[in-house]
Order: sequence, then C-alpha cells, then structure tokens
Amino acid sequence: MRLEIEDCRPNDPSLSFDELRARASEHYRRGQVLYLQGDYDGAALEFVSSYCTIPSWQNLKNLGQSHERSLEYEKAIAYFERFLAALPPDAKPAQQCDPDPQSDKVLIARRVEVLKRLHGHVYVESSPPGAKITIGNETGTQASSSSGRVFDLLGGTYTMTVEMTGFEPHSQEIGVAIGRPYTYFVKLQPQKGRLAVLVSPPDARIFVGDRLVGLGRYEEVLPSGTYSVSAEAPGFLTTKKEVEVLPDQIKRDLIELEPVPQTGRRQLIIAGGIGGAYAAGALLFAFQNTGIVGVGTVIGGSVGLAGGYFGLPRDLSLGTSNLTITGGVAAAIAGNMAATVFTDEQEIIQPVAGASLLLGAGLGYYVGDRMKVKPGDAALFNSSIFWGTAAGGLFALSFDPPRSVAAGLVLSGMGLGGIGGVMLTNYFSISRTHALFVDIGGLIGIAGGLAIESLVYPQKTTSEEEAGRNQEHLANYALGGMFVGLITAAVLTRNMDEPKIPVRPTIQSVTGTDGKQTNLYGIGGTW
Repeated sequence: MRLEIEDCRPNDPSLSFDELRARASEHYRRGQVLYLQGDYDGAALEFVSSYCTIPSWQNLKNLGQSHERSLEYEKAIAYFERFLAALPPDAKPAQQCDPDPQSDKVLIARRVEVLKRLHGHVYVESSPPGAKITIGNETGTQASSSSGRVFDLLGGTYTMTVEMTGFEPHSQEIGVAIGRPYTYFVKLQPQKGRLAVLVSPPDARIFVGDRLVGLGRYEEVLPSGTYSVSAEAPGFLTTKKEVEVLPDQIKRDLIELEPVPQTGRRQLIIAGGIGGAYAAGALLFAFQNTGIVGVGTVIGGSVGLAGGYFGLPRDLSLGTSNLTITGGVAAAIAGNMAATVFTDEQEIIQPVAGASLLLGAGLGYYVGDRMKVKPGDAALFNSSIFWGTAAGGLFALSFDPPRSVAAGLVLSGMGLGGIGGVMLTNYFSISRTHALFVDIGGLIGIAGGLAIESLVYPQKTTSEEEAGRNQEHLANYALGGMFVGLITAAVLTRNMDEPKIPVRPTIQSVTGTDGKQTNLYGIGGTW
C-alpha cells in the first residue's frame, strides 16, 4: 500500500530551516484542531503536510490515529508500523505532560496486533435468493453459507463462488480490507438446455414468445426455464403451448396444427327454417285440417329461421351443421318408414315423421358438437346413410312387397348404411370433395345401369304383369349400377386422402461416436 508521505514534494530551497519548522508546526497545530473537531480526513492532510515539511515520528503516530478514526485500518496499521520503526530508542517526551514515547511504543504495538485481527464484513445477496456462497483463498475455504448473510473475513484477497442448482456458477475475486463493510449482489444466469420443435404443416411459422424463430422446424440452445411456443400457418388454427427447457437436456416437441374449421351456420339456419316448417306441418297433420297445417307450417318455418339466426353460434363447424341436417332428414325418413310398418294412416305417419325429424336433428347437433365431427367425416356418414337408404328402396322396388315390408327394407338399408358410415369414419378421414366424387360415381352408376336396362329390354309393354317386370328390371339394373359406380369411384379416388393411420412427424436423438447428440427428423406410425 502506497502512503501519502511517499509522494511528498521537495521543499522550496529558498526557505530556511526555521521557516520550514514554523510552517511544519503550523500544519501540525491545524491537524490537532481538526482531529479534536472530528474531521479526521482533514487532520490527516495537515499531518501529511507537516511531515513532508519536516519529517517527525510524532506525525506518523498522528497519521495512524487519524486513519484509524476514519476506519482506514490498513493505512492506520502502515503508519503505526512506520512510527514504531522511526521511534528512536532514546526518545524522550517533548514536554513534561507528554506521554513517554517508550510506553507509547508498547501501546501502539499492541494496537497494531488488535487491528490486524479485525475482520472485514462481506454481505452477499443473490438472485434467485438462497444460493450457496463459498469464499476462499490459497489456504482453503474461509467461509461457506447461503446468500443473504454477512461473512466476517480477515483482510486479503479471496475468490467468491456463488452456486445454485439449475444456474451457471459465478466466481469473482474480492478484496477485503481490514474492518471494512462490503456488499455484493450476484444475478445468476440459468443453465442452458436445447429446445427442438417440429411443426406440421412444414411451412408453419414458429414463435418463441414474440420472436419468429423458424419455419416448420426450430432448434436452439436456450437458458433453462419455461417458454411460450406458438405456431401459425394460413388455413390453420394458431396453436400456443408452454414448454419447459431443463438444464443440460433436450426438450423435443411436436405441434400439429388443426385446419380452420369451416362454418355451417348459414346452411343450418336455412335448413332450420325448412325443417321447422315441415315438422310443424307434419305434427299438425293429425288434426286433418288444411288451414291449421298451413298456418303451422308458416309459423314453424319462421320459428326455425329465427331460432337458428339468434341461437346458433357464429363459429358453428360445418361438420356439426352437416350431421344435424342429415340426422334430421334420416330420422324423418326412419320415422315415416317405422310408422308405415304398423299403419297406413297418414294422420299417424306424418306426426311421427315430424317428431322424428326434430329428435334426429337435435341428436345430430349434440353428437357433432360434442365429438367435434369434421366435415369430411360428416360427408362420409351422410353418403353412407343416403346410399344405404337408396339400396333399401331399390330392393323394395325390385321385390315389390307389401307396403309395410317395403318400409322395413328401407329401414334396413338405412340402418346398414349408418353402421357402415360409423365404421368407415373410424378408419378413413376423407374430404367433402372426396365424398362428393364417390356420390357422383354412384349417380353415374345408376344412370349407366338404367341405360343398359333400356338396351337389354328395348320393348316395353303396358300390361300389369309386364309393368311389374319392367319395374323389377329397372330396380335391379339401377341397384347393380349403383354398386359398380360407388366401388369404381372409391377405387379411382383412393389416393385423394390419406387413411387414418397414426403417421406423425418425429424427432429422435442419436449419439455419435464422438459422444455428441444429433437430432434426426422423420415420420413414424403403426399399421
């Protein structure tokens, strides 16, 4: 440590010794006054000026005492040691009331020993709190505890280490002066991990927080913690999730975006008006009053339109809308056919059909909304119901049974179509366009079957027996053409959509010969 008296400027050579002594005495007296007033820094400056003018061992003691009172213990020790070294062995008191220098020497020596044993006070706080603090030097660990407390250390240079699980350790050198207080604040940095994200579709934009980080795939080393990862793409719903990155680990995540659902609110409002009019008219048909039926039809249609407009959500999915309409129509037909099996009276059949329509539409809406039915699945189920019912009707025309049996055949075809539709939706996910192409194939098949029938049986008779045969021929050829058309269309359009096989993008980690991990991106699934 360099002391102030080591930087004294040379005295003016033109001054005599008496003048220098007078000047030194003046600085000395000022220093004593400032010391008594408590201005220890000012007193030290005056004592230094006095010493630099005429060096004296008395000023060394005064400087040591001034720095001691200013809590500059290291300087105080240095000046006291200079005093002990400079004090002559035969030094006597300058005045009768002054203390004996030899006795003073013993006291100052003891004071130096006491001062050297004084501890510095080091307060360490960390963020996050509770970190482990270790302070040591070349002789070993001198203090160890958690942050938020004071460490008492002897003067010297130490290495302070701050550690906490999940964070990078922090080390720094600290200098501790004798008896001085110190405060340190250490903000720990989280340890880093690796985040790997794969998104489908591959052109989706990936965000970490508000930062765009990639398209389709993203991988980066990040400080451990929880991150908000989101992905978006045109035509798909934005997906957002919280991902936790752990220290020295790889966090892999797959995000599959869901397509934006098509809304079916408008078509269901129109269908609600039509269905409400039919259901009201059919229910009131039991009164066999044309006026009542007409008024009820108008009121029912109005209620259906108003209820759909004000009651349906604006984001109603197209799948739910389609299933609701199909459920209502199919239930109305089923109710009609079921009632026909037991009676021929229209005042019973029509109300049963109307009530069945309301029940079927309500059930279709509930199932579609609860199961989040996709438009393609609804279209596939609709087609199965339609073609099953058509097949039952063609069988009925072919056999020309009694009305109750014919109704049973239609119900059987509808039931088989519904069961087939449910099974198909479990194994295949098709688009509405795909279902439409298959339906067109069925219609073309029926038209083709009827055309072939006209070529095979060009001559038509009008007798009752021949008319029955003609009807049977038409039904059989139409039925065969329908099956051929549906099967052909299904085969030709088989590659339009993918089967419901759990094929997913995957991320795998492999370890190379050098011990480093590498991520592999691909697809996986089960058959």
